[in-house]
Amino acid sequence: MKLSPRDRKLLIFMGVIIILAAGYYFLYMTEGSPADRWNEVNEKLAKQEAQLKEARAAARMEEKLERDYLEAQTRLKFAKGRLPVEEEERLPQLLKDVYKMGRDSGVTISSSSPGTLQAKEYYKIRPISLNLTCDLPSLVKFLYKIEKSERLLDVQNISISSDEKGNLSVTLHLATFVYLE
Repeated sequence: MKLSPRDRKLLIFMGVIIILAAGYYFLYMTEGSPADRWNEVNEKLAKQEAQLKEARAAARMEEKLERDYLEAQTRLKFAKGRLPVEEEERLPQLLKDVYKMGRDSGVTISSSSPGTLQAKEYYKIRPISLNLTCDLPSLVKFLYKIEKSERLLDVQNISISSDEKGNLSVTLHLATFVYLE
């Protein structure tokens, strides 16, 4: 059977249309439209970028927490060095050190009276009252030595009065601390 040129063109045109329709159906209709696939890929990309951002933030937070932990460990080690664990055996030495600081500064300590330990959450406080006789430069030297002492001492209260000659009579309330393990 011989086809006319018109029929042949029509048959070729119909074949091309069927091939294009089948291609469209298999490529676009089975997996969704290209716009749908594009949106799906963009959504996956946005989710992965959000996860990456969260992971980076967590990594920065971990680094900061690690630095803070190391800094806290260093501060705790420093504080433990300045805070004894057993106060009862350290108190006589502390009082000797305070008297020596007073002598070195030109301060006369006329009396001292340690108070009782007061418990806090991680430490205990022992108040110490001192009565001093000195001049102003000696008092300043003594307070400086108290501040720079190996043992952590805190000046809680200070009362100063003077006589006619310019000598000072000082009542000093210190606090020392004991670390609780």
